[in-house]
Amino acid sequence: MWTVEVALVAGAVLGALHGGWAWRVRLYPRSARGVALAVIDFTWSLPNTVAGVLLLAYALGRGNQVDREFSRHRGVLGLRDGVIKGFATTVGPVQAGVSMGVDAHEAVHVLQARVFGPCYLPLVAANWVVATVLPYWLLYHDRERAPITGVRAYFERGVYPHCWHEEWAYRVQGTPPGG
Repeated sequence: MWTVEVALVAGAVLGALHGGWAWRVRLYPRSARGVALAVIDFTWSLPNTVAGVLLLAYALGRGNQVDREFSRHRGVLGLRDGVIKGFATTVGPVQAGVSMGVDAHEAVHVLQARVFGPCYLPLVAANWVVATVLPYWLLYHDRERAPITGVRAYFERGVYPHCWHEEWAYRVQGTPPGG
């Protein structure tokens, strides 16, 4: 069973990991905007920041590398490669897959996490469940450009691109095949 001490140590380790990289790459701009982003990430959006740091730790443990140039003054800690083959992944202020050309799309997810704060990840999970069990998206899904041919396609071409947070991001940087 977790004790307060264990939780404090875990929080300190995760905080040191994020803080260390934030300092090394000068993650937040030295301006009022940078201060605001940091305050949001460490207060309102803290659950997303913690989840992002867990993604960071996992990715670094698998040999991924932080892209210092991408991350500098951006408010987003960028990892060069994705953690899921063929997909960039953004959790809180951490983006895995900066070399994939979808930075505007992924920036929307960072914004969403900052706007919705502690509600963001539960809203994303709830929408995944609803879109999986009640595939409302079949009413407007482009079956010719992205046919649903099996279980994998159901999730990759159906559920995934049609969740609210993805549809919002695709409006910023183009629609995926079959969107």
